[in-house]
This record gives sequence, C-alpha cells and structure tokens, in this order.
Amino acid sequence: MTIWLPQLRRQRPLYLEIADAIRQDLSVGTLKPGDRLPPQRDLAFRLGVTTGTVTRAYAEAEKMGLLVGEVGRGSFLKAPGPQAQPFVPVARGTAGILDLSLASPPAVQETGDLDSALAQIMTSPGRLDLLGYPPPESFPLHRAMGAQWLSRSGIVVDEQQVVVTAGAQAAIIATLSFVSQPGDRLFVEGLNYPTIKPIARQFGIELVPLEVDAGGLVPQALERAARAGEARTLYVVPTLQSPTTATLNLERRLAIADIARRYGLTLIEDDIFRLLDPRLQPPTFYSLAPERTYHITSVSKTLAPGLRVGFLVGPAGKTDGLIRHQTITNGRSVGLAAEVARHWIEGGTADRILAAIIAENAARRDIARDVLRGRDFLCNPGAPFLWLRLPDHWQPGDFVRAALDCGIKISSGTAFAIDRRADDRAIRICFGGTSSRDDLRKAFHAIGALLDEDPAERFTQVA
Repeated sequence: MTIWLPQLRRQRPLYLEIADAIRQDLSVGTLKPGDRLPPQRDLAFRLGVTTGTVTRAYAEAEKMGLLVGEVGRGSFLKAPGPQAQPFVPVARGTAGILDLSLASPPAVQETGDLDSALAQIMTSPGRLDLLGYPPPESFPLHRAMGAQWLSRSGIVVDEQQVVVTAGAQAAIIATLSFVSQPGDRLFVEGLNYPTIKPIARQFGIELVPLEVDAGGLVPQALERAARAGEARTLYVVPTLQSPTTATLNLERRLAIADIARRYGLTLIEDDIFRLLDPRLQPPTFYSLAPERTYHITSVSKTLAPGLRVGFLVGPAGKTDGLIRHQTITNGRSVGLAAEVARHWIEGGTADRILAAIIAENAARRDIARDVLRGRDFLCNPGAPFLWLRLPDHWQPGDFVRAALDCGIKISSGTAFAIDRRADDRAIRICFGGTSSRDDLRKAFHAIGALLDEDPAERFTQVA
C-alpha cells in the first residue's frame, strides 16, 4: 500500500480536490501505475474528512480513468491516458511592449473564482448540455441571469424579454440586422467605438456623425439632423463613452429621448461601461423610452473580457425578431462561458470582482491624473481609459508610433473619428494592459516626456 497524503487547498468540493490530486501526482511521478491507494477510512482519518468524501473522490478518479477498484484488494492506480498540455497563454504583440490600447478591465480575478464555478458546473447533472448548441432564445437560467444583471442598471424586465448574446458586439450586430436595411443611415457620435465602422459597412449602412463635447452627444445636433431626415436610428454610448469618457447627464438624456419620440427615431443604447461608475447614474434610455430603445450590455468590461456574454433587451413585441436575427448572425452565447458568468452573478463572486475592478480603475486613474497634471485630458470617474489631447506639434499617428518606439502601445484618435470633421487630435490610453501599477506609472511618465518632445527631432532625412 502506498503512503500518500494529498495537499488540499479546500477551495472547492473536497472530493474533486482529492481526485485532481491523484491525477496531478500521477502525472509528475509521485504516484505510479500499479500503486495501491490508502484504504478510504485511513485516508479520510488522516485528512480529517468523512469516509464518504474519499469514497466519492475515488469514484471520481475511476471515472477519470485513473484507478480501478478490486473487491477485497483495494484501489489500484492505472497509467493515465494521453493528456493535453497545460494551457499556457500566448503573449500578445511584441515582447517588451506594454499594451495600453485595449479597454479591458484590470486582471483582478483569482484562480479560485474560476475553480469554484467550474467545480459547481462539474456537479450539475445537465452539464453535458452545455457542449451542445444553446436554444436560439438561450437556456432559461441564462436568460434569468440576464434579467438579474440588467436590474443593476434599473432595467426590470421579464426574463422572456432577454436575449443572451456572445458579447455586446454580437448584440450590436443582431440589433442592426433587425432594425436596418442596406442603404439606411445611422446616427452616431462623431468620435466612436472603432468597430462600428466595419459593422456598418458590412450591412451597407452609412454612418451620420453627430457633434459631441465633454458632456457627450449634443442634443441640438441630433435635433437638426433628425429634422432634416438624415437617419432614423441612433447608436449611442451614454455612459463613459469611448474614447471621451463622457457620460450624458439627465437633462441631455431627457432631451434625446424627447427628440427620438418627436421624430420617430429608434435608439440603440450600448451601455457596457455603466456599472464601472459606482456613482448614482441617470436612467438608461431604455427606462426613459422603452417603446423605441434596444439596450445592450455585457460582462466583458465588468467581470472578465474572456466571458463573451452579453444581454440585449428591446421594445415589447420585438424579442422574437431579435432572437431570429441573432441566430442568423451567429451571435448566440457559449454555454460554458455563460454558465461561469451565471455562477459568479448568482453566487456573489461577481459583486466582489466588479468592486475590485472599480477600485483598481480608480487607483490607476489617480496615477494618470497625478502624472499628467496640467495636461489636457478627459477621464471621468469610473472610466477604464483616458482621452489625452495632443499639443499642436504632434499628429496622433506620429505620437502613437513614437510611443511604440518607447515600448508603449496606445490608440490614435483617428481610429475613433467617424469622419474628418471630428476633433481627433488626441490619443486614448487604457488602464488595464498591465498587472503592475508601477509599470503603468512609468508608462505615463514616458508619455508625458514624449508630449514635450519635438517630433522633428525624430525625423530622419531621406534624399
């Protein structure tokens, strides 16, 4: 009999930890095929657990093909079958480059957060169904999760109205597919989410840019364009708009909702950043004008970007059409990712992760404000990025290339401009591209020094 005592972290069901310890110790040679494991009562006594826990662990290991039980003789280890290599993340971009170009949240999640969710999924009797295609309307529990998540934004709807998508971008595509026809025009903020441009091209939609300022979309600009009949749908990011970080106040929201009613406009409200600002927010457009608003949110910016899970809710009577177009555009959520998100949301893990992301974004915003004091930038509370206006001697593209030479990847303002009339002489710098606040501070110091340089000094004459 082999003398063996696993080290348990006690962060998930103990029978699973014991079974996984058998697998790991077999893989590294601590245990060998043919070894006889300790009797269940003996191991239970030494671990301080019930005999039933060890019995269940051995049964789980047997299902994993790691051991075989022989009546009257005990449990003997088998040679494990072929094993996949452990997952090793692939480094993005060029080695030594600090990527501050993506508006992803800082990595505050802990290994135990994922382990706990996966452990609960492993005990679910219907877990194999997560490997199949979800129903077009998604699984009922996932729609209920969406209704619960939407309630955080003051949106109270029946779960039957919720469409679960593979992230906010999939929801945008499904909504535009549903409400638009080729040749239509779409009102958008003049500085905007860059991917809205290729999405519009794909659907044959022409974008009509509208004026924005530090407070967001200017209602008077929308009214002038609506009165002229330039478009019938508005796509808007009302909270912590990218790239400007602007949040529409209540007065502007009421004005825009009124304009939409008077001119028969449809509103597509992309509110993915709303929950990052812990301050009391104005009502959503869905709350103000539910008869004409399609509200979109997701967990990518608020829990983890790899959880491609979004939630879409539209006016009454439009859910079936949205589901149909989501199916056509292949935007259904992935069952396993949605199930992880559900366990986090229903089990309280989401509250802790969201609070940690908000706190980390605030600390990083403080670093940026400290280092860039006196510079011209926008960064409202809760924002995971800032919008830094450049001095006259710098062009956005030149500055981005110079920053990359310093090992820092950022985004040019031109990427966000819908047309040449937009004030795009700026750069967007995101906070979530590093796990180190010190590295972020060093990057901002390098950017600050670069602002004072003369780009002509970097010019190499070519005859």
